[in-house]
Amino acid sequence: MPCSMSIPPLPIFKGRAKFPRFKSKKILERSYQCPQHCTVNFEQGIINLPKIKGIKTVFSREFVGNIKTVTISKTATGKYYASVLVETDILPTPTTIEPNLTVGIDLGIRHLLNLSDGSKFDNPKHLAKASQRLAIQQKIFARKQKQSKNYQKQKLAVARIHEKVRHGRLDIHHKITHSLICENQATSYALEDLAVKNMVKNRRLAKAINDVGWGQFVTLLTYKANWYGKNILKVNRFFASSKICSHCHYKLDSLALSVRNWTCPSCQVHHDRDVNAASNIRKQALADVAGLATV
Repeated sequence: MPCSMSIPPLPIFKGRAKFPRFKSKKILERSYQCPQHCTVNFEQGIINLPKIKGIKTVFSREFVGNIKTVTISKTATGKYYASVLVETDILPTPTTIEPNLTVGIDLGIRHLLNLSDGSKFDNPKHLAKASQRLAIQQKIFARKQKQSKNYQKQKLAVARIHEKVRHGRLDIHHKITHSLICENQATSYALEDLAVKNMVKNRRLAKAINDVGWGQFVTLLTYKANWYGKNILKVNRFFASSKICSHCHYKLDSLALSVRNWTCPSCQVHHDRDVNAASNIRKQALADVAGLATV
């Protein structure tokens, strides 16, 4: 006697749940987390994972605290890194915001940073400097037969150039943020709340914005400020910092991006576009903290 079987319907993913996505074999960067049973030994220079013991490790610095998670990642150039999440004491309480110890920071492309006191930090443009060498290696890579040994070798050569650019950018960001936080008398830093993901949609500026790395810089500056008990003040991204005169608060109707210097029609004060923007960001941040409204 024949029997009938009913096939259960496929699961329907509703709401925030989505269909499972499998990792592609073409992506060389891999990572996984070990949430428990991880130990380190700084004297012997080893790290112990749940199923792998005695891994030789070069530690960037020693730390004290309870290890919560260890993330092992592999880069496109075949290097392995371990990121250790440690639970330590409570961060120091932020200091009081004082106007004379507050610095306004305007992020730019020609100059990486423009401070309200007039000082500037040049943009190294790591990707732009490596673009010619990268173009040659990518051209050679495009001519290789896929999945051949020479294809894999050339793929590694291109990845090394990108890695050098990334490391150079990270290095200069660490040096500048360390200088601002540890070698500066300021206790508060005012920044614009930039929407970098929306700004890179501009085809003309996308490459330059990605090269300067605003998001990475703000991330480093924020966590270092928290470590040392200093304040990060954010200004609304729609605040017209460049078009407002920092002396008399006169606001221009428009200001082209190519104009780097301008004279206020009201008070006749000559402004450097970026330094003027940094001064306005500082004033607006202090006004927001005080609950006052500005132009």
